[in-house]
Amino acid sequence: MKKTPAPQEQTVKAVITWILEANSERDIKEAISAKFPGQNPAAAIESAVKEITAIGQEDPSFTRGWALAATKELTRKMIEVGDFANALRGIKQASQLAGTED
Repeated sequence: MKKTPAPQEQTVKAVITWILEANSERDIKEAISAKFPGQNPAAAIESAVKEITAIGQEDPSFTRGWALAATKELTRKMIEVGDFANALRGIKQASQLAGTED
């Protein structure tokens, strides 16, 4: 019995992006066939799902820290462009993530 080769990393990354964009399984399979001929769509989707599932196993304190750092960076950029209303929302969210606000 012939073993299906593992999908290429580039294919799996593309599939993850398509999943996060809420594309249907059917659309993803069609895109794999069109953009990555010779790749097994089912195997690529399975690999992408495993990677996304593994992300859900991250340490909650890491995720909270990452969210806080990203919020601060986005808030800084909003202030730079003068988007003060959304910057204020970012400040409030950072405060909530830090546990200083209920």
